[in-house]
Amino acid sequence: MYNGSTISLGSVIWKVMKYPFTEDLTYETAAEYALEYIKLMGAPCIYSDVITEPIKLTDYKARLPNDILWIKGVKYMVDKCDVNTPNGEVAMQGAVDIYHAGNVPYNVRASEIPNNQGINYVIDKGIIKTSVCDGYIVVSYKAVATDEHGYPLVPDKMEFILGLQFYILERYLHPLWMMGKVTDKVFNDITQKSNFYYGSAHTGLRMPDTDELESIMNGINSILINSTAQRDFFRNYGEKEYIRSYH
Repeated sequence: MYNGSTISLGSVIWKVMKYPFTEDLTYETAAEYALEYIKLMGAPCIYSDVITEPIKLTDYKARLPNDILWIKGVKYMVDKCDVNTPNGEVAMQGAVDIYHAGNVPYNVRASEIPNNQGINYVIDKGIIKTSVCDGYIVVSYKAVATDEHGYPLVPDKMEFILGLQFYILERYLHPLWMMGKVTDKVFNDITQKSNFYYGSAHTGLRMPDTDELESIMNGINSILINSTAQRDFFRNYGEKEYIRSYH
């Protein structure tokens, strides 16, 4: 089971460049292949959970942070101090209106919006466009974790690291093998190791741990339909339900 520890991608690339046949391999090319591997792996464990400070809306829009990979949720507040005010926050929803435009009065407090609904947003080229003219938003999102030199952090798990190393080698040596500069024996050995460690790492990284499985089970195995989960920011979604018996 992966314990959440990480290692810099830069140190992994440095190990790859110590292999034979890699004299002409540059850090830039190796990093490009490494990012391909990370995308193929879909490694969820290298991401950081980030919650922004209140971001001011101006004329229905605001610029989002540049390091967003995907958004987990957005909440709206009339005033940035509402983050500590009960009922002062409203969970926003992705817009489905193809003519999405401002349609919620901006001069009412978030808690006064009927049923805490009606505030929507769309994302366009790093800009969030909302259905409310001004106020503040807080964005919860996933970002790539990096070290002090800007290299992404990758899972410090042996299967992942070896899979990454052999994937970089396979991608780099493939053109050389096609030109006959690398023997079949060497290239096939690297390809086999790349495939083996990829499968092992992919299974280990994507398997939820026991606590995550418990929350997933509680969310799905509900007796009462939770129709307010999104509105309540999914705070109690993974809690277990209890039935009281009456005699």
